[in-house]
Amino acid sequence: MARDRSSTAAEPGSKPRSDAYTGILLISLIAQIAGAVFLYLDWSQYDDKKPPAPTVQAKGSPAPGGKQPPPPGGGQQGMPGGQMGMPGGQMGMMGMPGGGGIAK
Repeated sequence: MARDRSSTAAEPGSKPRSDAYTGILLISLIAQIAGAVFLYLDWSQYDDKKPPAPTVQAKGSPAPGGKQPPPPGGGQQGMPGGQMGMPGGQMGMMGMPGGGGIAK
């Protein structure tokens, strides 16, 4: 019996063809191996010793440089809240109804 060309049945004993997805799998395997190699190279640069413990300042001592940090709770304009001096953070009244006078 004659076969026509549109037949998709493979001959017995022939290997199935690789398609684009097989190539993508191969690329992803190579990327995984390269990532593991780079992770090992990065990890091997660290020493095996434990890092030194950080030093803790006493609560009443001044900050390095002789400056005292500003007291908590005050914004830049002296009001509690954000940098603009209004409650609500740096944006000030932008979230309020009417936009707080900001043009849109």
